[in-house]
Amino acid sequence: MRKVQTREEIAAALRALGLPAGANVMVHSSMSSIGFVEGGADSLVDAALDVLGPAGTLIVPTFTFTHGRNANPVFDPAHDPSEMGRLTEVTRRRPGARRSCHLLHSVAALGAQAEEFTACHGPSAWAADGPFWKLHELDAHILLVGVPYLRCTFFHLVEQLVQVPYRRWREVEARVQDRDGSRRPLPTFVYGPKPGFGGNDLNKLGALLEERRLVRVGSLGNAVVRLFRARDALEVGLAQYRVDPLLFVLTDSKCTPLRDGVLTDEQDNEKSVLEPAHVYRSG
Repeated sequence: MRKVQTREEIAAALRALGLPAGANVMVHSSMSSIGFVEGGADSLVDAALDVLGPAGTLIVPTFTFTHGRNANPVFDPAHDPSEMGRLTEVTRRRPGARRSCHLLHSVAALGAQAEEFTACHGPSAWAADGPFWKLHELDAHILLVGVPYLRCTFFHLVEQLVQVPYRRWREVEARVQDRDGSRRPLPTFVYGPKPGFGGNDLNKLGALLEERRLVRVGSLGNAVVRLFRARDALEVGLAQYRVDPLLFVLTDSKCTPLRDGVLTDEQDNEKSVLEPAHVYRSG
């Protein structure tokens, strides 16, 4: 029998992990990693807001990668669903939530500084005029719930800052649809991998952060949870890249293992859990 996780128990686990009241936190999550949650993703959103309190802000990725495969893509911030899991879509649809305007890498935010995190998102997702730099500027935390560092999008900001040689710029012609139905140009520059790039291993930087005791690690149901500061990730990432230009690159057949939990082997959908057999599957 797997224990059902309640809103109150989730809040207690987040407090035990060290998530402070009043914090700004970006969450990358896998609901199925936790197990069965009473009330589903809404309970996780509510629990996070309970911990953060009225002065805190919950930020989630609401990426829309489908647009990258379409000709003449149109981004509709008000209606395009997030492609990053149930928690992100529930957050996006909450009353009072704000969403940034980017063709592929929008974020949604809920709480005291939601407007500040989402008001500006320039043509490049990871530039200093967007929400990912705001994570650094406003000393935000990053919370990984049942996912490894492979899902930590903030690390791509470091790649762009140092202009890694295995990525290149590509311009995409796109438009954004406003609430009144009118459409206008949406300048978009994608910092994507060059042909032949073997993939990222973002667990390398995560493991370094853990070695330096900059990450709090705990559990939430069956999920391994990790909490760290965006500023620590940026500082260590920049310094280590100068030592190892392959810091973010997959250099072995598998990604760097992590000390805590088990990394499932689903391609591009890896989970960080205590027991792979207990990953929740509906039906």
